[in-house]
Amino acid sequence: MATRNLRTIALKLKIKKTITWLGTHKAVSCSILFAFLALIICFIKLAPINLYYVVSLSDNASVSDSVIFKFDNNPGYEESATQKTGINYNPHAVAKLRIDPANEDSKSLKISIPENNVTIQQLSVVVSVNGKTLYHTSSINGYQLSHSTNNNKNAYQLTEKQMSTIWLQAQLKSEVKLFVLSALLLLYLAFILRLTIFSSSKQIYYLSGLLIACLVIGFVANTALVKQPIELHRETSSSTATPVQQADRFSITQSITPAADVSSITLPVTITNGISPTDSNDPNYKSVYYSSQRFKDEYQIAITQGVSHILIFKGLITPSMLNADLNQISIEANAPKKNGAVDITVSKLNDSTVPTLVFQTTRVSVNKSFATTQNITAKNLFLAVGANYSEFNYRGLIILLVIGFCIILLINLLALRRFFSRFKFILSAGNYLIMLCYSCMQFLIYSKYVNGFPDELAHISYIAYLRKFGTLVPNFAQMKVYALGSAPDSFDISHAQSFNYLGHPPLYYQIMKLLNGVTIKGNIASFNISQMRLESFCIAMLGVGILFYIGLTRLPKIPLLHLLYGLLIISPPNLIYCVSGVTNDSLTILTVAISLLGFIRFSEKRYSVFTYSLIALGIVTSLLTKLTAGLIVSSSAICILAYSLFKEKGITKICSWKFLITIPLYVPIVLYFGYLHVKYHTIQPNFASLAYHEYVHSGWYTPIGQRPEMGVWGFLTTYISNFVNTWYNLAGATATGRAADWPFFSLDRIGIVLILLIPFILFFVKAKDRRKKYLQFGILGIVVALLIQLQGTYSSVMQNGRFGGYSSRYYLCGVGILALAVMWIFCQYFTNNSGMNLSKQVNTDVGLLGKEAEEMNTIDTQLTSQGILLCASFCLLLFFDGFIYSVLYQAPNISGFAQ
Repeated sequence: MATRNLRTIALKLKIKKTITWLGTHKAVSCSILFAFLALIICFIKLAPINLYYVVSLSDNASVSDSVIFKFDNNPGYEESATQKTGINYNPHAVAKLRIDPANEDSKSLKISIPENNVTIQQLSVVVSVNGKTLYHTSSINGYQLSHSTNNNKNAYQLTEKQMSTIWLQAQLKSEVKLFVLSALLLLYLAFILRLTIFSSSKQIYYLSGLLIACLVIGFVANTALVKQPIELHRETSSSTATPVQQADRFSITQSITPAADVSSITLPVTITNGISPTDSNDPNYKSVYYSSQRFKDEYQIAITQGVSHILIFKGLITPSMLNADLNQISIEANAPKKNGAVDITVSKLNDSTVPTLVFQTTRVSVNKSFATTQNITAKNLFLAVGANYSEFNYRGLIILLVIGFCIILLINLLALRRFFSRFKFILSAGNYLIMLCYSCMQFLIYSKYVNGFPDELAHISYIAYLRKFGTLVPNFAQMKVYALGSAPDSFDISHAQSFNYLGHPPLYYQIMKLLNGVTIKGNIASFNISQMRLESFCIAMLGVGILFYIGLTRLPKIPLLHLLYGLLIISPPNLIYCVSGVTNDSLTILTVAISLLGFIRFSEKRYSVFTYSLIALGIVTSLLTKLTAGLIVSSSAICILAYSLFKEKGITKICSWKFLITIPLYVPIVLYFGYLHVKYHTIQPNFASLAYHEYVHSGWYTPIGQRPEMGVWGFLTTYISNFVNTWYNLAGATATGRAADWPFFSLDRIGIVLILLIPFILFFVKAKDRRKKYLQFGILGIVVALLIQLQGTYSSVMQNGRFGGYSSRYYLCGVGILALAVMWIFCQYFTNNSGMNLSKQVNTDVGLLGKEAEEMNTIDTQLTSQGILLCASFCLLLFFDGFIYSVLYQAPNISGFAQ
């Protein structure tokens, strides 16, 4: 008795110690609990959905036959107990039946096959969605089925036990259960992360992070499961088609040579009176269909490939193959290009009926492939067919990019821990390197698939003109846009398409001329478009690199901040898109970045020859590249100059020899604009002033009788709407199909719009920080350029009837200013050292926070909890709203991805 009591006490102590241990090791307890719940769910029976019976038959089965499934009778709905399906070869003979839920509780099943020499090889139960088999739940070999023959028909019977086993496996492997287990896994991850990595985080921030993670997972799931793949469609015969109205039997074969791996074959058809297979109330329905699963006209289609005629598909053509417009039959056919030519044979199986399902033929084959005809009235005909090819896998790329970015974001979040302090600089620099690689990837996609770059032909014509005539400043009145010749990469300079309306200063075009992208032979200008686009893109990336250098050397060494700053620079979709083509916007990115670096050094009181040279070089090159960029930097410079002279009494610094020796750098501006003023009486030659007659007869001018009336308020609202729309949508000639009527604060665009809005907070912040003033001057420079452009657009609308010049892409050269303004706000309000300001002159680098470089290295600047949440959330918004949602997610609507 005493021994038993001791054992009981020992057992109780062990249980108590175990409970205590589990209480102190919550992560282990959580894992055990969720493992137990998962185990319970695995043995719970859940209703199966999307269930199919797949009967594998011997290869002597006829596609004109049907397989009949007879279940237990359903009182009140007797006809549902019998289901019928056709036989297809894909490549082996199968009959696939979607199980009616009314028959799920059937305790018996009889499968009848018309031919007594056709046998069942295997019966499988699968879960299938949209024609794609996801997984098998169970299978039974044919020899395990009870077999009988009656009236030359084979019949196979499933016993009650076999039906019970099938149904049990279907319940245990229900698609619903996979969803529940996936949800349980996500819930487990939420708890385990809270107990481990994020144990010290405040609950509100952790829950916010969970919400964001759920949105990301939902986006990935929608991309993988809902978005449709892109298919390239190619017709293999001419558009002039002749309907095959032959009543007697016939067979016609068409061979095609695939350009890539074929995913499906299509055949244009017409249906008498356009009757839908679901419109059984139509009085002529029975003239076209026996049922919604069978045409009255019986056609067999066989698809084979290669010299050995490998069977890809064979079966009857059924209404399920029709598209929504009832004008095309589509058959899934996975035919790799390497296997050779694909043969498509259509055979009419019934006689003496005028067809109501009508195929098309042509007398000319575009791809010159052979065609044979048998027993058809009209000879020498080609079957009208088409092939769909699997094209750009945008869904896979999106998922890959999302996973990659989430890993990068997680690494940056982990870097906030003190353990990683020694690696912060490396991680920060790594973020910028990744952003550059990401930009290069976008360039490849834009230049190969999207195209439609703004005014690209006019820019190339400008370069060709300089290449032909060799002038330093072009004669704007004689410069034209040249029409493309017979070759897509050349044009005849003696034949103009229209007046060249650009009128930009020539610096960018002179640089591009020296890079030899255009060659001249007589009057024929040939250009290497790929080379020119790459050169233009590289020029822009030099500017982006300078902006990244500014961030790396001026921002606190917090990798997450550097990731955000890099995304602020490259996320506006038009930045990388526009500079992927031939455009002077590429050079403005570089010239404004040079100016910005000079302004920042000046704000740091680094009054050196190098600083003044950077400012001069930036202003001069900006003005000689594009007036919009020139207005931004020159207006900012004037504001900085006035502030230094009158507020900081810095006349001695302005009038020092270090500044005075840079004055000759400004001479090209005076010479260029002085020359324009003398010759054209303007500093910006334009279409209307140089070629007025052509202008008023072009699309740039609308006669007064055809112009819609517009008041000042209507003009402003339209301008703002177009301005914002071109900030988050591609502003070129390529349509993306993206909804333009959604509000700008929608989740798919608000991140990009915030880049425009947040910087203006600086004007409402009362912080005595001279860097804030300089950032304000940069923003004012953008506003000045915008107001001048606004006035020009208003005059154009009222005087010429043309609403143009509203695109926000013109101001993307100032994105570095906007990005630094956003970062100043984050550093000011969401770091623990935001209050430290620089109050003395130094000769070392200083941070955007206003700290000396030495202080930045000794003081451990940290983001607050709010800062971490906002910074990470903003990073995700910019990542998704930029290239991912603006371009890749719209890929099915962009024509270049399917060409």
